[in-house]
Amino acid sequence: MPEKERESGGSRLSLRALREAEKALDERASLLDRETDIDYREAFRIIGRTVLLLRYIWLRFVINFVLWWIPYSLSMVLAPWILKVVIDHVVLGQPVEDVTGYPSFLIPVVGMLEGASAPRIMSWVALLTVVGMGGKLAWTYVQTLFHFRMAHSIVHLVRARLFENVQSLPMTQLDDQPIGDSVYRVRYDSSSIPGIIYTVIQQPLIAVSAFAIALVTMLSAYPDFPGIVLFAVGALPIYVATTTPFARMLRRRAQAASAAGTAFTSNIEEGMDNMLAVQSLGVNKTERERFRKDSAESFKRIRFSTLAYGLVETLGEASMLLLQLGFFVYLAGHVIEGDLSVGDFTVVFTYYARMREPAYALVRIWMEIQDKAAQARRVFAMMDQPPETETGRLALPPISEGVSFRQVGLAYPDGRRALQDVTFDAHMGQIVAIVGPTGAGKTTLAHLIPRYHVASEGQVLIDGHDVNDVTIESLRSQVSYVFQETQTVAESIFENIRLGKPDATPEEVERAARTAGIHDFIVSLPDGYDTMLGTTSSKLSVGQKQRIGIARGLLKDSRILILDEPTSALDPQTEEHLGNSLHEAARGRIVFIIAHRLSTVLIADHIVFLDEGRVLEKGTHAELMAREDGNYRRFVELQSTSFD
Repeated sequence: MPEKERESGGSRLSLRALREAEKALDERASLLDRETDIDYREAFRIIGRTVLLLRYIWLRFVINFVLWWIPYSLSMVLAPWILKVVIDHVVLGQPVEDVTGYPSFLIPVVGMLEGASAPRIMSWVALLTVVGMGGKLAWTYVQTLFHFRMAHSIVHLVRARLFENVQSLPMTQLDDQPIGDSVYRVRYDSSSIPGIIYTVIQQPLIAVSAFAIALVTMLSAYPDFPGIVLFAVGALPIYVATTTPFARMLRRRAQAASAAGTAFTSNIEEGMDNMLAVQSLGVNKTERERFRKDSAESFKRIRFSTLAYGLVETLGEASMLLLQLGFFVYLAGHVIEGDLSVGDFTVVFTYYARMREPAYALVRIWMEIQDKAAQARRVFAMMDQPPETETGRLALPPISEGVSFRQVGLAYPDGRRALQDVTFDAHMGQIVAIVGPTGAGKTTLAHLIPRYHVASEGQVLIDGHDVNDVTIESLRSQVSYVFQETQTVAESIFENIRLGKPDATPEEVERAARTAGIHDFIVSLPDGYDTMLGTTSSKLSVGQKQRIGIARGLLKDSRILILDEPTSALDPQTEEHLGNSLHEAARGRIVFIIAHRLSTVLIADHIVFLDEGRVLEKGTHAELMAREDGNYRRFVELQSTSFD
């Protein structure tokens, strides 16, 4: 194979490896968002959708644009001519009476300097410059404050919508969504939205108005030099031709940088959350190495994105410099021939730069927006994830009778069967224990009641109403679900307990804490109920957090209370206290307990024994133990044997 061919093949392989690495990053970053490589049509759709957000802040946007446009326009109109005054009438000493080459609206102003000496002219120029700079500083301060307020308003709007949508995702999708990815999209990717609005709307408006001001001013002063305009406008096609082909490449590099940042953020979140496990297993070095790799990968992808942008920008700048060199030669020829003075040369070259700058800015917009479009795509992709389906229209009345399962089955999208032909009843005032070996489908069955999962077959009825026919809000407002792993928020113990009932009184909170058997521990703390907790607080043991969760569930005024392994981390004394308390709590509500421990099962009024997604037996403890070859009896005897 020729050397050139081998080099070409190696280049293709390197590019392929780069794309494969970026694809792997996308898959690691999120299981929900996989369509990351967008074409031009999709890029335009994302940009248009972003710009539509402007309708919520249009007045602020207009004010911000005016505040920016006024000093910019004044600077463009006046600055070049001040340079001409200094060069022609101070440095070169040309008399003001022979004034030429000024726009018509400035001739009366320059005429006021007629007969003035060079020092006096310079004094007026210095005074005007100082006043202008002072005014510009004050104006810029106000404009900057307003700009940031406008940008923060739109970012807050996007973040609030994105956060709300993440909260509304079905539980099955939340299980697949890394927390770090959601945090990165809300915290960082959403910040790209104001940049798109500025780049697509404000920057073109400013560029066009600046070009128009420079053009009118130039033609007013130098109507015989149309070549200036041709050189300035020539920047447009040249820059378009040299940068547009690289737009998709820039989007890909920006997407990879965001995906790597997401993976790194997830690494930080997981590391902080699992710090105790890392220390207990002695794998600090392994975790540090994982952190180092993710940090290095994130930095590498940012470098790739920055390098790609820099190379394309350098290519465009090189073409602009060649055009500028051509204009310099063109203008210098007119100075040599005496058509223009040195001051005229300064003004014309300055205005050329001012006209080239807007033209340059117009064509740079497409390149500059690529990384922001990649970030905005991530925001909208998460925002467009379908929320939990609201299938019901009926508001569920206060529950007074009970829950019925009628031939209920559940199959996951991948075909796995979780439940099949489940039928039983639970009545108001009962404690119902759902028992069975690990993987029997106990938690999945309980998830059907508040509609965290939707049954594939059969019906789940509450007071005769199918849960699919009632609204999610009216259903879950009457259900308290205490998960096996209790999560705390960075608030006091008092606020953690009343999380589901924010208006609960201290008396109600204390009553729930006593029922859960956690009150005595809380009051033993120096700050009592005001003790601050964290999301991974070490102030509480697993059992104490479990009791906080139970108190939280008891406090909420719900008719159905579901406890998922509520006593797995409790000592026998606390478990006995909780069992006695639950009988009192069951008055006026149904209590479902998912349990393995026999001591917890014994407090139940009714037991449902599950195995491999099927109800094998149901009844009271005594009834099920009376079956000599019963599954429940073997389950109990197995536990008893293990204790012996």
